[in-house]
Amino acid sequence: MHQHRDQGENQPRQTEQRSCKEDTRANMNSLFSRDVQVKSMEQTVKDAEKYLGEICSLLASYTRKTAKLRDKADLLVAQLFDFSSREDPELQIGLKNLAEDLAMVQDYRQAQVVVMQPCSLHQTHMVDVMMSALLLQVERLETRVVAPLKAYGEVVKNKRADLKKFSTDVNRELKEVQKLEKVRLRNPADRQSISQAEVNASKASNNAQRSIRQLEESITDFQKQKLEDIKRIFTDFITVEMLFHAKALEIFAHTCHNLEEMDTGKDLELFNGRIKMSNSLAGRLDTTLTSNSSPLMSRYPTPPLASPKGQSFRSTLVSTTGHRQQRSQYPDTVRRQSRSTLQRQRGVEEEEEEEGEEEDEEEDDDDEGEEIYESETEEGQHSSRQSYAAQYAQMHRWKK
Repeated sequence: MHQHRDQGENQPRQTEQRSCKEDTRANMNSLFSRDVQVKSMEQTVKDAEKYLGEICSLLASYTRKTAKLRDKADLLVAQLFDFSSREDPELQIGLKNLAEDLAMVQDYRQAQVVVMQPCSLHQTHMVDVMMSALLLQVERLETRVVAPLKAYGEVVKNKRADLKKFSTDVNRELKEVQKLEKVRLRNPADRQSISQAEVNASKASNNAQRSIRQLEESITDFQKQKLEDIKRIFTDFITVEMLFHAKALEIFAHTCHNLEEMDTGKDLELFNGRIKMSNSLAGRLDTTLTSNSSPLMSRYPTPPLASPKGQSFRSTLVSTTGHRQQRSQYPDTVRRQSRSTLQRQRGVEEEEEEEGEEEDEEEDDDDEGEEIYESETEEGQHSSRQSYAAQYAQMHRWKK
């Protein structure tokens, strides 16, 4: 009888202990699964903090390097302007157009990147016009790419706080479950202590459940926002780069055409003309020196010497005077014939001179017409060989 009673009393205790052990196992399994879940969330936040921070730092460095590239290009533009001022017209126009277009590309780069300090070594009349229009087309890398990535520092900080709060709730739940297990093992008959420990464990479990749901929602929102932001940020980055390079390609294509249109032969002709002119001036200087020496010699001749040469010179003078006396004895008819012949020759020469003057006037008119045509064609070439920047500024002024 007593044995049957003991067996009857032990059966509910055994079933109760089994149920307690099952509850404990379930709680422990739940805690382990939550721990895995929390570790996955922590890894997500940790990866975002690490890689987004590094990408943000690299993009900030990218913008700084781009700004330094613009500074070096400004120095190149200044040197091109300096060099062009010392060259002949064709090369001067080509270098000037190249410098203006390169300056415009750098102003476009300035619109692409935020630079805190102003850096403009070239001051052209179209800079303000270009910048006002370009800033409307391209938003800056700093505001559209770097700034949103910087904002993730604060977002990650908030998510870490949420994870810390959830870890605190999970640890509290784990402690309450462990207390309950100890009470059951020490005093299985103490129902009051066991029930109190069960209540505390239940509250801790409910808090942990609530925290895990909130954390799941928070991390899910974080991941969703991160994916959308990364997509938008790098789309904006590539768009800004494409717009910049497309505009730079348009400008540089115009610049390349201008450089190909440069006629280096004209500058070479001018250069050769200057060299030959200097040589001819040197030759003229030599001839003037020799011609200046002859009047001096004629002005101060050497005195005649008493020699046979002097006697022959006097005999020559005597013969010429005798010849003149003989010519004075010619009859009047011969003189009249010679006069009429001279008059006819003079008339023919005057007619030839008049015809020559008319031909010279016609040639001068033709030369003037050719010069006007050449000047018009040169003006047309110069206007067509304007830099892209100058044409852009001119169109903007016309629109106003």
